[in-house]
Amino acid sequence: MAREVEGSDGKMQTVTEWQYDEKEMTVEEYENMALMKSVVEENTSGIVESVTQFQKDAVIDEYTQQLIEEGLI
Repeated sequence: MAREVEGSDGKMQTVTEWQYDEKEMTVEEYENMALMKSVVEENTSGIVESVTQFQKDAVIDEYTQQLIEEGLI
C-alpha cells in the first residue's frame, strides 16, 4: 500500500507499506498447497521450457503479423 507523507524537508513523499491478511487454512487447502508446491518443484525446468517456448512462439507470430501488414509476405 502506498501513501503520501510529508518529509522532513517539507516535500511530499510516497511511502510504501506492506499489508497482509491472515487466515486459517483448512486441512484440504493445506494439502492442495503442499501438492502444488511439490508439483512445481518437480517440474520447474519443464515449466521454464514451456514458458520460454510460448514466448518464442508469440514473438514469431507477432513478427509474422507485422510482415503481413507491411505486405512483405
